[in-house]
Amino acid sequence: MNSQHVVEKDGKKLWTELLGERGHPPVLLIAGAGAHAHFWSDPFCEALVQEGFCVIRFDHRDVGLSSDYEEPYELKDLAEDLITILNDYNFSAAHLVGHSMGGYIAQLAAAYHPDRVLSTTLISCGPVGERPELKETYSRDEQMVLYETWQAMLGNKPTSDFEESLPGFMGVWERLNGKVPVDTEMARNYTEELYTRSKHEVGVHTPHVSVMDNVARTLGEKADIFSQIKCPVLIIHGEEDYLVGIKRGGEALANALPKSKYEPVADMGHMLFNRNLQDKLVSLIIHFLHANFPKEE
Repeated sequence: MNSQHVVEKDGKKLWTELLGERGHPPVLLIAGAGAHAHFWSDPFCEALVQEGFCVIRFDHRDVGLSSDYEEPYELKDLAEDLITILNDYNFSAAHLVGHSMGGYIAQLAAAYHPDRVLSTTLISCGPVGERPELKETYSRDEQMVLYETWQAMLGNKPTSDFEESLPGFMGVWERLNGKVPVDTEMARNYTEELYTRSKHEVGVHTPHVSVMDNVARTLGEKADIFSQIKCPVLIIHGEEDYLVGIKRGGEALANALPKSKYEPVADMGHMLFNRNLQDKLVSLIIHFLHANFPKEE
């Protein structure tokens, strides 16, 4: 059973969708910066539902069918949005799965609201607090990889016309998908919904860029945050992530959270536009959840 629901707080609206049965353990999916709820594909969600979970996906602030926010906000505010959603659905706690910015949000939620987070899966993200790996100087090769990635991203200048803008987006997705072939239909459908399923202008997502800039500036303030994360943690990172390199991403997180389960994935990049890759990732997540939370007979 799928149902759409708008969560309201302080006059603002967050669009959400629940898939599966409400009585089953909830998995809250948290997309990255500027990404709408359907970043989490139907087959990905359905795989979790078939394994006895209910799934919630949602549009962040300033994304998709959720409200514009005039006032600036920080990562902690996006973490509080998760709690607002859980409260509205009357869920006492949930499993969190976060990709990219969503992974940073999940780290904060797990640390600041340990009673509301059953487990955390972190995909394609780095530590939300300072770690030794983040202070290391970038090698020349690492600098070149980042330079080429940002050239591709900044070179994408979408207009209000989807078809006109699609080639630019596809160039970015090709770069960010690593060595895994891009599923053209999947990437096109996701990109089209940036236009057809949104109340917001398509382009550089300034509010979320500001959020992540602030994360980078305040790493030192959260250096001890990892000791506050008590729930089981799964870390998934692509070995060909050209945006958040694995050394400063998954490896650094695994060192910060030594009790976590760490799964580096060969050929995987930062984005997930490939059905076989998504099947692999959801299989890793399901195995992790069942291992830590066995089904009741």
